[in-house]
Amino acid sequence: MVYSVHEAKFHKSNAMTTSNQGLSGQLYQVEQVPEHFHELFILRGYRHPKSSAKQCILSLFDATNETLNFWTHFLPSWYFLYVMKGLAETLDFRHDSYTWPLLAYMFACCIFPLASAVAHTFNTMSDNARHICFFLDYSALSLFSFGVALAYRAYVFPASLRNTWYADFYIIGAAANALICTIAACETRFMKSGISRKFLRLGAFALPYFYDSIPIAIRFSTCTPEECELSANYLHFRQFVFAFLAAFLYSTHLPERLHPGKFDIIGHSHQLFHVSSIMATFDQLQAVLQDMQERKHMLLSEWEFSAVRDSIGLMAGLVLINTFIILLFSLRLLRRAKKVV
Repeated sequence: MVYSVHEAKFHKSNAMTTSNQGLSGQLYQVEQVPEHFHELFILRGYRHPKSSAKQCILSLFDATNETLNFWTHFLPSWYFLYVMKGLAETLDFRHDSYTWPLLAYMFACCIFPLASAVAHTFNTMSDNARHICFFLDYSALSLFSFGVALAYRAYVFPASLRNTWYADFYIIGAAANALICTIAACETRFMKSGISRKFLRLGAFALPYFYDSIPIAIRFSTCTPEECELSANYLHFRQFVFAFLAAFLYSTHLPERLHPGKFDIIGHSHQLFHVSSIMATFDQLQAVLQDMQERKHMLLSEWEFSAVRDSIGLMAGLVLINTFIILLFSLRLLRRAKKVV
């Protein structure tokens, strides 16, 4: 369906229901907005499904069901940028190859919450804008999964896996998973709402996460006496807890499932999912930094990322490929809209 059909339904419903007024204009009940803008068990606080860019920005200061989705990722993106600035003042990102995988990872840490914040801000400008915003969001998450793999391969890999065929192909597998993640997640935007779409989207992000985490699981189970004493181990474990909590919240829609309408503005699962995922990233970052420092003497003796292309270059290449994928999906979306018209 194209927007004109949705708009007719929107105005018909709007005439029958009272709505709240915010800085960005009217805020609506669930029955007043097109079905594909609905969020499960969220009953109020919806923005106009064809908002202007100005209205979208003003809505960040309204009590909408998207407001905290923005702030719970926008503020952390600036925190990670601040951390990267501090690291740049103490590390030689320009000349020291030992820091290059960290730089690629920090770029991903900054970009994925920022892309999410932008998506949650402007996704109500139109039907197509909604899809394209989340195309970009999914792409940033896939880039983050690859950045994690680079950091793990460089600084976290257990001694038992280094200099093995698995270590040689780990980065290649991570790149493939990142691309699969982008394609599969974007494809779900063309599927009808249902369990299959939810399952595919969750699986698209779970696959790279589990793949990236295999070396840490092996490190926990086969660590050398030196590795067992590393201070980063606790942070790696806590990162797992927050990550699984994030997946649980995303898939179950708790607590709003239990009390529809009660958590529309504050406390619904997507906000808690954002907070949990950021906490996981914070612990992950601290663990990587500690491993990078404590294991430096061992890692530098057989350093494998001495060329820019081995880390920053790979990330830049994946950014270009992901951009091309998003362009293809966006063109497909626009062609579909024209055919419907």
